[in-house]
Order: sequence, then structure tokens, then C-alpha cells
Amino acid sequence: MERNMGKAVAENNHRYERKFLYEGITPEDLIETVVLVNSFCFREIFHRRTVNNIYYDDQSMSFYHQNVSGDELRDKYRLRWYGDAFESISNPVLEIKKKYGVVGDKLSFALSGNTYNLHDQPLAEIQKIIHQNIGENHTRELALKLSNLTPSLYNSYERRYFLSDCGNYRITIDYNMVFYNPHFSEYTMTKAQLPDVVLELKYKVINDKESRKLTQTLSARLSKNSKYVRGIDLIHHQQSS
Repeated sequence: MERNMGKAVAENNHRYERKFLYEGITPEDLIETVVLVNSFCFREIFHRRTVNNIYYDDQSMSFYHQNVSGDELRDKYRLRWYGDAFESISNPVLEIKKKYGVVGDKLSFALSGNTYNLHDQPLAEIQKIIHQNIGENHTRELALKLSNLTPSLYNSYERRYFLSDCGNYRITIDYNMVFYNPHFSEYTMTKAQLPDVVLELKYKVINDKESRKLTQTLSARLSKNSKYVRGIDLIHHQQSS
């Protein structure tokens, strides 16, 4: 359905996103001892920024269970924006990530020119405005799909960006990962954190063979490491404690 949803931007079609989980190391040390010292000559290409997300799911938590079960075909819906203040949602983008086995792609729907505040506006009001915006600027089909989903997780983390000299491989370093439960009006009281650092290697399918030389230098095991799954598990464990 989502393939024909209007003004979406697909990012390079299918690609690999390999995740490596590091414990007991700072992001700075990981960058200095792993990212910048291999033959692929990575360089930092963007300033550090804070990534913020609202993840969506249906009442049955279908997207969560698809991921846990490792379904061949699975989806992920999230609203993403950037900025150090999580409550200030500025120029967000609705992203639909689709997985086909070990590869995936992403559709992006920009909601530029819109600013919301989770402290000043009820979440239901913000959701209504977002649905209306999507219906008017993208398609009613997508707005209807989103109206059948509900926010299931808030998440933010810091990210740094690197590109190989050949231009075929990107690495992102994610750290200071924080999660909140959106079902509480005082969501900040539900704060849960992960101390890990996540290195994500991204590249097109055509570059998979050469990537093996690079992954051998990453000194960590490949990890499924879905932030969505780990965040849901964290906030629900917090509730039951």
C-alpha cells in the first residue's frame, strides 16, 4: 500500500543496515579505536545531533511482535525530528521503515513548517493535527493508516555520522539512548536509559561482498538491536517493577 502514498522519498531503495552493540566504551573511544583506524578511511561528515522519535503501533503491538519474531516482512512507523529539547517537535518527518529479510528501505513524508510542544499541547491534539497535515499534503490513505495506530514509545539519542573514502559505506554512532512511555501525561517521569553504544553500518546491496572486509575490523558481534524492541521491553519492565 505504502509504495504509492504520494510525496514520499525512498532512500536508495534496498540497503543493508548492520548493527553492532558495544558495552563499556565511550562513543569517543569507539570512534578513535574502531571507526577511524581501518583501511576504509572514514571521516565525520555531519555535526552531532539529537535524534527524537515517536514510534507507532496498533492495539495488538503488531510491529513489535513482527520484530521480536524476526518476520521476513515487517514494518516500523515513526515520527522523527531533531533537537536537544525532546518536547519541542519541529519540522518532523513521518518515516515508514520496511524490512524484507535482511535488507530494507525507508519512505519519508515531510511535515515541514510545523511545530508542536508535548508540554503545552495534549498528545491527542498533536496527533489530530498531524493526521490532518498528512491527509492534506500527502494522501488520505496514509492518514487513515496512521489514525489506526497509536504512539507506543518515545525515544531520543545522540548520533554522529561518518562516511568511507569510497563513499559506499556510512557509519552512525548512537549513544545516550533514552526512552519514555507516551501513555503517561508526565512522560518524563517514566524515563529509562541504555548505557550501550550502537554502531550502525549502512550500504547498498551491491556493496555487500566488500563490506566483509570492513565488518571484520569492527571488534563486536553483529546484533539485531532494535531500539524499538529494547525500548518497549524497558518501559514495560519498568511498569511491572
